Amino acid sequence: MRNYSNLLVLAGSLCMILALALAWGLVGARSSSFMKAMIPSYQYLLKAHIDYLMMCGLLIGFFLLFAHFQLSPSPFIVMPMIVGSLMNPVGFLILAVKPKTDQHPASPFGVVMACSFTLTTVGYAGAAWSVARAAVLALPL
Repeated sequence: MRNYSNLLVLAGSLCMILALALAWGLVGARSSSFMKAMIPSYQYLLKAHIDYLMMCGLLIGFFLLFAHFQLSPSPFIVMPMIVGSLMNPVGFLILAVKPKTDQHPASPFGVVMACSFTLTTVGYAGAAWSVARAAVLALPL
Protein backbone atom coordinates (compact mmCIF):
# COMPACT_ATOMS: atom_id res chain seq x y z
CA MET A 1 0.00 0.00 0.00
CA ARG A 2 1.30 3.46 -0.90
CA ASN A 3 1.92 6.03 1.78
CA TYR A 4 0.26 9.21 0.57
CA SER A 5 1.28 11.22 3.64
CA ASN A 6 4.45 12.44 1.88
CA LEU A 7 2.17 14.48 -0.35
CA LEU A 8 1.20 16.46 2.76
CA VAL A 9 4.77 17.77 3.04
CA LEU A 10 4.78 18.79 -0.62
CA ALA A 11 1.46 20.62 -0.24
CA GLY A 12 2.62 22.19 3.03
CA SER A 13 5.78 23.42 1.34
CA LEU A 14 3.71 24.89 -1.49
CA CYS A 15 1.51 26.66 1.07
CA MET A 16 4.64 28.13 2.68
CA ILE A 17 5.93 29.37 -0.68
CA LEU A 18 2.54 30.94 -1.44
CA ALA A 19 2.47 32.57 2.01
CA LEU A 20 5.92 34.04 1.41
CA ALA A 21 4.86 35.38 -1.99
CA LEU A 22 1.77 36.92 -0.41
CA ALA A 23 3.95 38.53 2.27
CA TRP A 24 5.72 40.41 -0.52
CA GLY A 25 2.32 41.24 -2.00
CA LEU A 26 1.32 42.71 1.35
CA VAL A 27 4.40 44.94 1.32
CA GLY A 28 3.58 46.04 -2.21
CA ALA A 29 -0.07 46.65 -1.38
CA ARG A 30 1.03 49.02 1.39
CA SER A 31 3.73 50.88 -0.50
CA SER A 32 2.89 50.89 -4.22
CA SER A 33 -0.01 52.72 -5.82
CA PHE A 34 0.08 50.19 -8.69
CA MET A 35 -0.30 47.29 -6.24
CA LYS A 36 -2.99 49.16 -4.29
CA ALA A 37 -4.96 49.47 -7.52
CA MET A 38 -4.53 45.74 -8.27
CA ILE A 39 -5.34 44.65 -4.71
CA PRO A 40 -7.94 47.01 -3.24
CA SER A 41 -8.58 44.90 -0.11
CA TYR A 42 -5.43 44.61 1.98
CA GLN A 43 -7.40 42.81 4.72
CA TYR A 44 -8.40 39.92 2.47
CA LEU A 45 -4.82 39.61 1.19
CA LEU A 46 -3.64 39.41 4.79
CA LYS A 47 -6.26 36.72 5.51
CA ALA A 48 -5.04 34.67 2.54
CA HIS A 49 -1.45 34.99 3.78
CA ILE A 50 -2.40 33.85 7.29
CA ASP A 51 -4.58 31.05 5.93
CA TYR A 52 -1.72 29.65 3.83
CA LEU A 53 0.59 29.80 6.88
CA MET A 54 -2.01 27.97 8.95
CA MET A 55 -2.56 25.33 6.28
CA CYS A 56 1.20 24.82 6.00
CA GLY A 57 1.39 24.12 9.71
CA LEU A 58 -1.60 21.78 9.67
CA LEU A 59 -0.39 19.78 6.67
CA ILE A 60 3.12 19.31 8.00
CA GLY A 61 1.80 18.71 11.52
CA PHE A 62 -0.44 15.90 10.34
CA PHE A 63 2.39 14.45 8.27
CA LEU A 64 4.46 14.29 11.47
CA LEU A 65 1.58 12.74 13.41
CA PHE A 66 1.05 10.10 10.74
CA ALA A 67 4.79 9.33 10.81
CA HIS A 68 4.85 9.22 14.62
CA PHE A 69 2.00 6.72 14.79
CA GLN A 70 3.25 4.88 11.69
CA LEU A 71 -0.04 5.44 9.88
CA SER A 72 -0.52 5.26 6.16
CA PRO A 73 -3.54 7.48 5.57
CA SER A 74 -6.00 6.82 2.80
CA PRO A 75 -5.89 9.00 -0.29
CA PHE A 76 -9.53 9.78 0.59
CA ILE A 77 -8.16 11.65 3.61
CA VAL A 78 -4.96 13.09 2.13
CA MET A 79 -6.33 14.45 -1.14
CA PRO A 80 -9.22 16.45 0.39
CA MET A 81 -6.77 17.86 2.96
CA ILE A 82 -4.46 19.03 0.17
CA VAL A 83 -7.12 20.38 -2.19
CA GLY A 84 -8.96 22.16 0.62
CA SER A 85 -5.77 23.61 2.10
CA LEU A 86 -4.72 25.03 -1.25
CA MET A 87 -8.18 26.24 -2.30
CA ASN A 88 -9.58 27.85 0.88
CA PRO A 89 -7.12 30.79 0.81
CA VAL A 90 -7.88 31.33 -2.88
CA GLY A 91 -11.26 32.65 -1.81
CA PHE A 92 -9.53 35.38 0.17
CA LEU A 93 -7.28 36.13 -2.82
CA ILE A 94 -10.30 36.57 -5.07
CA LEU A 95 -11.89 38.89 -2.53
CA ALA A 96 -8.62 40.84 -2.18
CA VAL A 97 -8.71 41.60 -5.91
CA LYS A 98 -12.51 41.86 -6.26
CA PRO A 99 -13.95 42.70 -2.83
CA LYS A 100 -17.45 43.14 -4.26
CA THR A 101 -17.62 39.51 -5.45
CA ASP A 102 -21.04 37.97 -4.78
CA GLN A 103 -20.47 35.72 -1.77
CA HIS A 104 -24.01 34.33 -1.61
CA PRO A 105 -23.94 30.52 -1.15
CA ALA A 106 -25.73 29.99 -4.49
CA SER A 107 -23.29 32.20 -6.43
CA PRO A 108 -20.45 30.55 -8.39
CA PHE A 109 -17.98 31.85 -5.78
CA GLY A 110 -20.15 30.51 -2.93
CA VAL A 111 -20.52 27.08 -4.53
CA VAL A 112 -16.76 26.71 -5.12
CA MET A 113 -15.98 27.86 -1.58
CA ALA A 114 -18.59 25.51 -0.09
CA CYS A 115 -17.03 22.60 -2.00
CA SER A 116 -13.58 23.63 -0.83
CA PHE A 117 -14.70 23.92 2.81
CA THR A 118 -16.41 20.53 2.56
CA LEU A 119 -13.27 18.87 1.21
CA THR A 120 -11.17 20.49 3.93
CA THR A 121 -13.58 19.36 6.63
CA VAL A 122 -13.74 15.78 5.34
CA GLY A 123 -9.96 15.52 5.00
CA TYR A 124 -9.01 17.04 8.34
CA ALA A 125 -11.81 15.24 10.21
CA GLY A 126 -10.60 11.94 8.76
CA ALA A 127 -7.01 12.77 9.67
CA ALA A 128 -7.96 13.80 13.21
CA TRP A 129 -10.02 10.63 13.66
CA SER A 130 -7.16 8.43 12.40
CA VAL A 131 -4.59 10.08 14.65
CA ALA A 132 -6.87 10.10 17.70
CA ARG A 133 -7.66 6.41 17.19
CA ALA A 134 -3.96 5.60 16.94
CA ALA A 135 -3.25 7.64 20.07
CA VAL A 136 -5.92 5.78 22.05
CA LEU A 137 -4.59 2.43 20.84
CA ALA A 138 -1.09 3.47 21.89
CA LEU A 139 -2.16 4.28 25.46
CA PRO A 140 -0.63 1.97 28.04
CA LEU A 141 -3.52 0.17 29.70
